[in-house]
Amino acid sequence: MERTVNPRAGLSAGLIAGIGGGILTDLFLIAAQAAFGTTPGGGVAGFVASAVLGSPGMTSPAAVAIGVLLQLCVAVGWALGYVYLVRREPQLIARPWLSGAAFGLVVYTFVKIVGLGSGLYHPPNPFEVGVSLIAYIGFYGIPVALILSRLLRDA
Repeated sequence: MERTVNPRAGLSAGLIAGIGGGILTDLFLIAAQAAFGTTPGGGVAGFVASAVLGSPGMTSPAAVAIGVLLQLCVAVGWALGYVYLVRREPQLIARPWLSGAAFGLVVYTFVKIVGLGSGLYHPPNPFEVGVSLIAYIGFYGIPVALILSRLLRDA
């Protein structure tokens, strides 16, 4: 069953949810770095920049800005993918907490696969896994699902 979602409403909802989820995730990871002195991959912006620019992305201040921009673009892309899924599976906006948690886990898994493909993977310790799961499930997946549920319920 396809849900009729106005393309303009879906696009704007995906943009809002993606930017919101991306910012929340970054803020959480910055807070984790401040509290514990480390985050998975040495910081999300540096990690994203290094995936595109190579190893200088982890150290160059200019590359970190590029990494933040790229990370927000990726966050919006994932949110737009979620909007597409809502058209096919309308129950995703009926149960945003559960579907958002599952969505965050899917995003986390794909980020790790990209890390493997880019040569930036390192065996994570339990702390890194925990922080990453909290970030992707609690600060990206669930907020994106809640925002989209709110914005697309009547769209």
